[in-house]
Amino acid sequence: MTRRLAHAVAIRYVSLGLAMLPLVLLAPRFAAAQGTTSVSSGSPTTADSAKDSTTAKPAPKAPPKPKVFDFTGSLGFAQTRGNATARNINVGNTIRYRLGEWTIRQDLSFIYGESNGRVNANFWNGGLRFDRNVADRIEFFLASRYDRNVPQGVTSRFQQGFGLNVVAFEDSRNRVQVSLGGSLFSQQLEPGAVARVSRAFPAARAALDYRYRFSQLAYLRQTAEYLPAIGDTATSVFVNTESAIVAPISRNVGVKIGYVVRYNSEPPIRNDVPLRTTDMFFSSGLTLTF
Repeated sequence: MTRRLAHAVAIRYVSLGLAMLPLVLLAPRFAAAQGTTSVSSGSPTTADSAKDSTTAKPAPKAPPKPKVFDFTGSLGFAQTRGNATARNINVGNTIRYRLGEWTIRQDLSFIYGESNGRVNANFWNGGLRFDRNVADRIEFFLASRYDRNVPQGVTSRFQQGFGLNVVAFEDSRNRVQVSLGGSLFSQQLEPGAVARVSRAFPAARAALDYRYRFSQLAYLRQTAEYLPAIGDTATSVFVNTESAIVAPISRNVGVKIGYVVRYNSEPPIRNDVPLRTTDMFFSSGLTLTF
């Protein structure tokens, strides 16, 4: 009888275990469902927070502020001795300073040359300009320039100008700027030189400034300006161009090669000898930028 009793108890426990088996198998699924419901209705879990932080976009970086002061200087020198003696020097600089809404620019170029004791080049060209933004890609400017070209018979020439600069095109490598305006010239000629153009005369002005960047520090620049004199006694046309290539040696030092052309359709006549219409200056040297 003891065996029968033990056998009956065992059968009951097995039956109870088989009855509880579905509940045991469904319990994990029920718990998972309950956990999902609590997460969706409550605060996010750590995993969801990490996922949100991963997919969140970083805040955009603020554009770098433009430099208040920029300086570029250049210097070149060449000398020959022996059967022939020659000496050439070229000096230049460009300064840009931002003062509130205005940008102040100063530039200077000086080329001097001697050959066998005779001066064959004495050229100065410098200016001061004030620019102010008046609209997107448009600047208003006031400018004053001075130049001296002794071989062309000009002791001094002053130019007071005004106008608008328009950035016609710009991308990561190219920049094209067009200028339109007017100028008032006053000049003094070398002794013995006369010219058809009067000593003071107005002129219109159209200019182009193109820059192509090979890299952050290496670039090609081409400038050109067209200045037709205006008035009954002023019929001269002036064309000035400059081509320059700058290649860096280091972050602050580079090599510059430049070519300047100065054209005057009616050059002065000195000692009854007509001077040439075009002067060309080739220069090379080191540049310093900071």
